[in-house]
Amino acid sequence: MKLLEVYLSPLDEKRFKAIATQSSAGDGEAESSLPFWEEEQDRRATLIKILEGIGIFRSDHFPRPGEQEWMVKAGILNADQQSFSSTYLEQIGQALYASLFPPNSSLKSAFQIALRLAEQEGTELHVRLKFSADSAKRSRLADYPWELLHDGQRFLHHRQVVISRYIAYEALPPALVLQERLRVLLISPRAEDTDQGLAPLPDGEQHAIRSGLSKAESEGLIVLESLAKATLKSLSANLSQRTATQMPQVLHFDGHGLFGKRCPNPQCRQIHAGTKTERCRTCNQPLPAPTGFLLFEDEQGQPDYVSATSLAAFLPKGIALVVLSACQSGMAVAGESVFNGTAQQLIDARVPAVVAMQYAVSVDAASHFAEQFYRVLGQKQTLLMAVNEGRKWMGVDDKQWYRPVLYLRWLDNQGGQLFSKTQEHQLNPSATAVALPIPLTNELHTLSPNQLEKQELEKEYKNLTRRYELVGEQLESELNEDNRDRLRVRQKSIKKSMNEIWRKLQK
Repeated sequence: MKLLEVYLSPLDEKRFKAIATQSSAGDGEAESSLPFWEEEQDRRATLIKILEGIGIFRSDHFPRPGEQEWMVKAGILNADQQSFSSTYLEQIGQALYASLFPPNSSLKSAFQIALRLAEQEGTELHVRLKFSADSAKRSRLADYPWELLHDGQRFLHHRQVVISRYIAYEALPPALVLQERLRVLLISPRAEDTDQGLAPLPDGEQHAIRSGLSKAESEGLIVLESLAKATLKSLSANLSQRTATQMPQVLHFDGHGLFGKRCPNPQCRQIHAGTKTERCRTCNQPLPAPTGFLLFEDEQGQPDYVSATSLAAFLPKGIALVVLSACQSGMAVAGESVFNGTAQQLIDARVPAVVAMQYAVSVDAASHFAEQFYRVLGQKQTLLMAVNEGRKWMGVDDKQWYRPVLYLRWLDNQGGQLFSKTQEHQLNPSATAVALPIPLTNELHTLSPNQLEKQELEKEYKNLTRRYELVGEQLESELNEDNRDRLRVRQKSIKKSMNEIWRKLQK
């Protein structure tokens, strides 16, 4: 798998700088503006309302002055203002792509070279978007649905590009021991809250998870357990009674989620969905900043809204992954912190990986995602691959596939590998890359350290040769002289690395 890490740094509310901080294709950067602005008016809230839906337009959902007119100009709404354009997701994705990879920028060149390298080697390109923890004080960069990136021909998701998110802050990223066998704890509260539009949930996702894990369970790779009573108290008791070897590595929450505000009055505690309400509708108390909640049950089976901060306090060390099927569990659209969403708060609590839903998701789509996600995970694939395959099963036409989001903050584990490596990977850490073969005799033997080093150098030389050729191709077609200069510098740097490796191979 190839990597392109892009650090997004806000310059002001609207403008930002994007820098390739890690790349298999060399350096690149760009200064750009966030999309979905109309002069000085931020249309981000309109965008989120569009993506929250299922592709059916309702005019009463967009009552603000000029809102529908802007949607027509952006190619999202048809001119009669009666229905969404058939390509409204593509229009959104192309605006995001032009913003992240502006035309004639060195960052776009780096992305294109990295993508070609990945396609030539038959592997995926991992685009890791890196956000500073305090970036929300200046801009809402992390709110945008970058998973929808579209290059004008197709969504990047459909070009074997896998996108993850990384929140950068001072704490050292966690490093966990890889496992021979995973233990998954499923939490399935059936609480509902019709006042907040949270209807009863069927058990389809639980069945889908069991179906996806059936083969891995039969092979002893994964153990699936369910929490008998889906209360926070029961979860705390369950985890506290386990020994270190019995602790689950994966927690899966199959229930409702909500992004909103809770009244701080102990006698009230009323929940208010969304970000607009400033005072409690019940007791008129001023409301705090919005945050993410998960809907557990209380002892009587009634809804118990648990914030991610409260949940994180009960999680022991060793939890490698939290999967949240809950709607809006990956959302954070207000306030001065990127950590006010459920997934983001769990990352702040040093959970290395969180899979969550940015927007509302249908029960069927969540079930399809879970089944394929665990099927691929049970084959010892990375989280990146499991999420990518899960998205495919959510269906392109149902407008659901872009809703899962993957947050990864894991030391020296960019793909989110949960299982320990096989013997084959121990001998060859770059097993997915094309390698020059080392001649073997008819007798079985173990590769010596010198042979292993030579094998890795040959692989690296071959990869650099491909990069040099791709940059040369791009140089021939590039018209912008500044970009041509950057490409020449990159070619020179690659050639220098090739010469260094060649000298080592001749020793």
